[in-house]
Amino acid sequence: MEEKINIIKTNLTGDYEQDLQNLYTLAQNKQRELEDGIETLNAINSVIEELENTKTNEVVEDDVDENNEENIEESLEETSDSLDVQKQEQINSMISELTQDLQNGDIDEALTGAEGIIAEVEELSKNDDDTKLYCSCSSDFEKSLMEYVFADGKEVVDTPYSNDVLYTVYSDILLAKKRNKAAMDALDRAIYWNFLNREARSKKIDLYYQRKEIVKCLDAIKKLQSISYTAHDLSECYNKYAYVFESLKDPKSAYALYIVSYYYLNDENVLAELNRLAEQTPELADMTFDEAVQLAKDNEVNVNPNNRIIGAYRNIIRDCIENGNIDAAITLVENDYAITRDEGLNDVYAQLVNLKEQQDAVKEELEENTETIEEKPKKATKKATSKTTKKTTTKKTTTKKATTTKKTATKKTTKKDKE
Repeated sequence: MEEKINIIKTNLTGDYEQDLQNLYTLAQNKQRELEDGIETLNAINSVIEELENTKTNEVVEDDVDENNEENIEESLEETSDSLDVQKQEQINSMISELTQDLQNGDIDEALTGAEGIIAEVEELSKNDDDTKLYCSCSSDFEKSLMEYVFADGKEVVDTPYSNDVLYTVYSDILLAKKRNKAAMDALDRAIYWNFLNREARSKKIDLYYQRKEIVKCLDAIKKLQSISYTAHDLSECYNKYAYVFESLKDPKSAYALYIVSYYYLNDENVLAELNRLAEQTPELADMTFDEAVQLAKDNEVNVNPNNRIIGAYRNIIRDCIENGNIDAAITLVENDYAITRDEGLNDVYAQLVNLKEQQDAVKEELEENTETIEEKPKKATKKATSKTTKKTTTKKTTTKKATTTKKTATKKTTKKDKE
């Protein structure tokens, strides 16, 4: 510092004002040099830091453990799945709200809400993959049925939301607004998303009947019958046939179809319809089952379940047995017999019940043995001692069988239902 002061003083001229001015100028120049130097230094440090970070990232990427990559991917997948579940719950909740709005008479609010959800659902459900068939199946069985019967070799993929339910509710809202054509289109869209949706198909039948489009009405019933896979569903189809024929002033055909309906399901309401028609036209009471079947055929009504449905039933039963799901297999055999009356199924059913009992017995015995082991006290043990040590006294240390079968719900049949 002193050396620099001496150098500066040697350059003084002795002229006070001139020397002072020169010193001011020198100070300003050095200040600018200092500021420029600091800025340059900062820039250099910034480039150095950037180069070091780049090198560090390269090293980190090269040294990343494959397991860590898998963990990251799994975490991302779990996060995505969690968001999907939240979205599903949100959409399903919104659909329930639409139904509530409709019941409360808030039609305009329901309409606005439905159209908003539909726009979002359709956007999320777009599919350009010709190898996949996206469906809003209501159960695993429906999905299997789609795969075996209706998918035509395509992979059946569940939609994230109940699109068919949404469109069915939307059709009800449109009907409340007297927009019948749009309501029919909504029902078609519901069927597009779930070919097996019975509610949407039944509503179409009702609309055709109300518009007195009888040919279309009968054709819609025939399509409903073709996808029916329980005795209850088949019985319901013949009830609809009977109601239409009675409206056409053909009580004989109506009576015949009620007989077929009762064959599939012994329902008190169907029996009441048979008694009513017999009272009005006594000679109908003499009609035999074979005569009823022939009369149904004369009216181009199929009295048997869809053979492709039956074939799918047998394949799905086989899949259940191979996967050890005996309860489901038993239920399907029961349903199969109810619609086919195939006596060969009796042996299959007996074998499945026996297998189920054996499984339950093994399970129950295993549970009992486990409980015994858990309750049994531990035995006393002695401490090990060497021969050279003194002996020491060691202190003592102190299912039900259930065959689950799925019962078919019996729906009361009234004229209003059949419409």
